Amino acid sequence: MQINGLNRLTTDVLIIGGGTAGCYAALTIREKSDASIIIAEKANIKRSGCLAAGVNAINAYIVEGRKPEDYVEYAKKDADDIVREDLLLTMSERLNEVTAKMEKLGLVILKDENGRYVARGNRNIKINGENIKPILA
Repeated sequence: MQINGLNRLTTDVLIIGGGTAGCYAALTIREKSDASIIIAEKANIKRSGCLAAGVNAINAYIVEGRKPEDYVEYAKKDADDIVREDLLLTMSERLNEVTAKMEKLGLVILKDENGRYVARGNRNIKINGENIKPILA
């Protein structure tokens, strides 16, 4: 059967969904390989997903005086202990690394007079995140 206007695309990696995870996965794959990547997204990728309108904080950050294990305990409690602690700890150990990467990509993170990120609670830092999704896309 022939469909008019159909374009056949070839890729090494197909990512279904251009939300935060899909876009970040594409960035990571691109950094680690020369694989061709297509992100299939039903909406305009620059304003799709849960970050479409932007956010004012990163809600997963290990602030000064805390450690990754503290984030694991918070997430366990929030999920009624239905978690894989080993995976959650691995993720928690990289939260600040991902935040630094986002800042290098252009995300504005608020800082105090000493140049440290401005904390908002035990797991959050303040950002000017209205462009977080376009930065990722």
